Amino acid sequence: MDNAFPQVPSSHQRKQQYRGLQVAASFLALILSTTALAQPDRAQSNGSEFSFPPYWATVNQWLQSEAADARRAQAVNQNTLDACLALLDKARNARNDTAVAAAQRAVDTAEEGLRKNQLREQRALKAISWVERLRQEENSSTGVAGFLPRVEGTVEIQSAGGGAARPVAGDTPPVLRPGDTLRTGKDGRADILLDKGGLLSLDSGSALTLTEGGYEALLGEFHCWVQRKFEIRTPEAAVAVRGTKFVLREAPGKPTAVVVIEGTVAFSDIKGAKTVLVGAGQQSYLLPDGTPAEPTKANLQEMNKWWEE
Repeated sequence: MDNAFPQVPSSHQRKQQYRGLQVAASFLALILSTTALAQPDRAQSNGSEFSFPPYWATVNQWLQSEAADARRAQAVNQNTLDACLALLDKARNARNDTAVAAAQRAVDTAEEGLRKNQLREQRALKAISWVERLRQEENSSTGVAGFLPRVEGTVEIQSAGGGAARPVAGDTPPVLRPGDTLRTGKDGRADILLDKGGLLSLDSGSALTLTEGGYEALLGEFHCWVQRKFEIRTPEAAVAVRGTKFVLREAPGKPTAVVVIEGTVAFSDIKGAKTVLVGAGQQSYLLPDGTPAEPTKANLQEMNKWWEE
């Protein structure tokens, strides 16, 4: 079955290797990552394949690939760490303080990469267990608009039906229904695997409503990676895409802005009076009159790529 989600590293996969001394290791990790995502594992239980409803089958496939890729990345991390530790020993034996300090920094970086990939695997396995529980519930995928494979810190869901917001905790099904609003606290972050394919990442202090016709970014910063026709709206603007990667910002007292990393997006004011096409490496924002500015070059190198952490 074709995977509806982007066949690319997810929002927290792209800092998985130490990028200093072992250049060859980084290339190997990239090859392994590509292979893992191109050939995702099939869900197994006691040697028998599950019969998933279509949406859960797609989510499970994504998560299985994520877990497998995290394990392979850990092997690369460990090899890099071993090499860095060997360099540290040599520097200590040579009594070269400068070399010792540099090697220690490399060791620390390699250990952090290993820790992050171990955490990635743990998250994926936990999410897989949730998928298995949910797929056993009759019609569990009916009316599901998104699944949360990663939740960090304070994250809560406001049901479309009203009532008190519920925190997303270990005993809470990490699913969103149409009309639900997802909010992240000051220490919170979350990813959403959308029902029709795509990955949205919410930074801390963000809020997103899954409307009947799409998605409305109420507040915060959002990283979007989709491979289909897609539209996300704010109270003042709309972004329409077909297969791209971009960041949308909606902050109090500041104009709505979009930065495109890959592909092209159509950026419009909410009334549709003006639309500009923003290409890869460009940015645009709403002018004081509410219409989008002509695209200009964005400095992608200096962006705060929080979704990679």
